Amino acid sequence: MEPHPIPQNVTNFQFHLVGDMTLKQFVYLAAGIGFAYFLFVTASKDYPLAAWPVIIISALLGVAFAFLPFASRPLDYWVITFLKTIFSPTKRTWEKAGKDYKEDLLFKSRYVMFVSSLGPQPIKEEMPTLPAPTAAPLPTTEDLGKTVDLAKQAQGLQVRIIQAERSLNQIKQAATQASPVTVDYGQQVNQVMSDLQKLVTQASQIRSEMDIVVKPTPPPSVPKEKVKVVIPIKPRQTQIALTTFPNVLNGIVNDTAGNYIEGVVTVIYDKEGLPVRALKSNKLGQFSGSTPLPNGTYTLELEKEGYDFDVLQIELGGEVLPPLMITAKN
Repeated sequence: MEPHPIPQNVTNFQFHLVGDMTLKQFVYLAAGIGFAYFLFVTASKDYPLAAWPVIIISALLGVAFAFLPFASRPLDYWVITFLKTIFSPTKRTWEKAGKDYKEDLLFKSRYVMFVSSLGPQPIKEEMPTLPAPTAAPLPTTEDLGKTVDLAKQAQGLQVRIIQAERSLNQIKQAATQASPVTVDYGQQVNQVMSDLQKLVTQASQIRSEMDIVVKPTPPPSVPKEKVKVVIPIKPRQTQIALTTFPNVLNGIVNDTAGNYIEGVVTVIYDKEGLPVRALKSNKLGQFSGSTPLPNGTYTLELEKEGYDFDVLQIELGGEVLPPLMITAKN
């Protein structure tokens, strides 16, 4: 049997100057010894203590880079590899189902992926219908006098409600801004919401009295924007419940990629358009009220800088609500 020749890499051939010394080795040796000789001629007499250590180190480095290999590799190879590792390290990414997980790990989106595997939740979109105008009899002089007195009281309550809403907006803006010191706005929000609740109760009483005195024809209201009506679905056994009390609004906010959004302020309005609750999402994107709301129709508006959300409408009927899965538009 004829011996098989061992394949050799002929592309890495280097020109040899003297014996086994290559051109690259000659350059390293000449650079190190040349720099040492330059310092010996120029600085060894005037600054011997500083020049001689540099002369010796330069000569040794030239010899080491030229003739001293480490693990069958020259020293310049290890220096270049070290610099590449420091300034351009190797990054490993994980791809699954066509999605590249570079910054967002699967651990952060595990709950969203589990809920999405259960199937889409039905969401009913409806447009509010315009009420038909009805004819009403003309009021008497006594009814007009009572109406004027009630209107004055209602105007004063309206001014106080506007001031409370401004205070609530200021708290919301302060909560959305980054601050080096952590501030708990819960007590301020609860105080403002308590005052608003009292003002709303008084306004409802005055409105009831005005309805008894005279029943004006309500003008047709035109919706400003499309409202998405959310029908709560009974939770399955595998779904996590954020509350066990009926009529307590709760939910989870995330973006289109399934990442939880922290610091989203959710303001809940009643059917009269007055704010009754203000909630803020935590690091897991969860928000939940502390006290139940009366039965009725409510509107949810979500706000956070850099995100857009749909205006949600929900009907409460005395049942324990599952978490609302709310996704930002962008």
